[in-house]
Amino acid sequence: MQFPFIIDKDLKSANAFSDDFLLATDLDGNITFCHELFVKSYQLKGTKVKGLSIDSILNSAEAGLFKNALLKCAKNKLHTEKLKFKKPGSEFDLYECFMNGVCNSKGVVIGVVLKDHLIKQTSNHLTNTEINITSVCFSELANHIADLMWVTDKHHQLIFANTAWLNFRGVLLEEEMDNGWLQHVHPEDKEQVLQERRQAFVIQQPYSITFRFKKHDGSYRWMNMKGNPIYTDAGIFKGYAGTALDITPVKEAQIQIRRQQELMESTKIEFGKFTKIAQKIGSIIIMCNSDNRITWVNDAFVKTTGYTLKEVCGKTPGSFLKGAETSKETLDRIRKVIELGKGIRTEILYYTKSGARIWLDLMIETLFDKEGAVTGYITIQKDITLKKISEKEVLEQMSHLKKISFITSHELRHEFSKILQLLQTAKFQDHNVATYSQIFTDIEHSANLMNDAIFKLNDQINFASSNSISLNKYLLNQAIEEICLVDDDHLVNKLNELIIRNVMPSMPVHTFDHVDTALEYVKENPNTKRKIFLDLNFSGRSGWDFLHEYEKLGQPWPVVVLTSSIDHVDYERSKKFLNVTHFITKPLTIEQFERLSEMENVLVH
Repeated sequence: MQFPFIIDKDLKSANAFSDDFLLATDLDGNITFCHELFVKSYQLKGTKVKGLSIDSILNSAEAGLFKNALLKCAKNKLHTEKLKFKKPGSEFDLYECFMNGVCNSKGVVIGVVLKDHLIKQTSNHLTNTEINITSVCFSELANHIADLMWVTDKHHQLIFANTAWLNFRGVLLEEEMDNGWLQHVHPEDKEQVLQERRQAFVIQQPYSITFRFKKHDGSYRWMNMKGNPIYTDAGIFKGYAGTALDITPVKEAQIQIRRQQELMESTKIEFGKFTKIAQKIGSIIIMCNSDNRITWVNDAFVKTTGYTLKEVCGKTPGSFLKGAETSKETLDRIRKVIELGKGIRTEILYYTKSGARIWLDLMIETLFDKEGAVTGYITIQKDITLKKISEKEVLEQMSHLKKISFITSHELRHEFSKILQLLQTAKFQDHNVATYSQIFTDIEHSANLMNDAIFKLNDQINFASSNSISLNKYLLNQAIEEICLVDDDHLVNKLNELIIRNVMPSMPVHTFDHVDTALEYVKENPNTKRKIFLDLNFSGRSGWDFLHEYEKLGQPWPVVVLTSSIDHVDYERSKKFLNVTHFITKPLTIEQFERLSEMENVLVH
């Protein structure tokens, strides 16, 4: 509450109390305060005076004088009106009264105050000593205000403090007088208070100072002291009057807000440093709030999953990454760990935005504040899809090695043993044409079986070795838009095209009988995602020439070597070209192509 300051033109000590009556009303003439002597004089004891209209107390003539004077004071806050009223119960005694306007902190008149001086008609003359009306009024009213109020003299020394001030300090007025109160300003604020008061005093300007002031219990409270200069009618500076409001709750809230802002700014800076580092890390990083809802992801997340921060912000990671084959048991474990505020490390199958399956090595850590409350979660995920594919391929290779073992130990060895037995038997039989003819027939049959076994053995070896190449060239396996067949045998190209269309009917297939024609096409269409099936042995420029030229183009699209060669030297040589992902022996079969397509789907999709 702001106290309605009284415009005081001749301020004296607030301790100069009088036995004369004191009356204050609002602009409608309703009493807002009156001195005890006024109550006694007008026989109002036991009556609720506050709010009582002046019309009900004064006679009609005096009430009219009062209201006319009130209107004049309301128009001019510096105006003083002199009135005379007959003392109640006396024919000769008069009250000589002075009326002044009462203003609020903005200088707006909100009422009037009336102070009397008793004149004896029986005397030869009237006492006409000028008195200070408002000083006593200020004292009386100020002591009824809950806010701390004060007044200084022209030297800026405290001469008055109201009851609220003295109760706050728990001392007598004498201890606060002059500069005594300044001794109880917080040591860290004292110099500031002295300086700001001094600066305002020199130029006689209003001031507002915030500082800590000691309470009677020894605690310090934040106060906002406002002071306004006071002048006489002649414009002579007489001192300051003002209030001191306890703003501790507001100040503490401001301090807390400022600390939070500083903490937020510091956190923002640190988070900025973190994000710069996190963006350079290849692993996926996800930041979540205490509800496990995403607030930030790094570029690796966007690149791996295909989801942007805008798309996932506010969602839980598992709500959109899980799919048909995601382990529900693993999801439940993650959910329980988060509910308990603990960490976890596990492997999980998730799905990208395009629906591709990705295996992730996932680690979740819970973040806490100083009080131990959960503030959020950080998830670090590493793409281990290649590792999982490797494990699968190792099992497949073991299966093929068992087949190789069976072929060498059974089919080849069995037929080879049969040939040796036939040759051994021939030594003891009759040397006639019929006998030799039968032996040669049997040997030829066994040789053909051995030849078939060798081809099956070569296919198994090439499949196992091609897997190892594909593992090394994982990044070259891209989602393709077309297939190119490069072979100087036009019929082989057509047969291979039929096989591919049987497996992938909608896939565009281009055939080239010459290396140069194929290279020209690749150069003209550099951005088309393709897979190239290349024969090595040409009548002109060979497949090796194609690989050398293709490597110079810097194309990322993969090449599958499809050749009749079973030479291990060719296989090792092909591994030196970065684009080569597989080495397959002719002829290309539907089973082989389906196996390649399946491998690609696992790696890419």
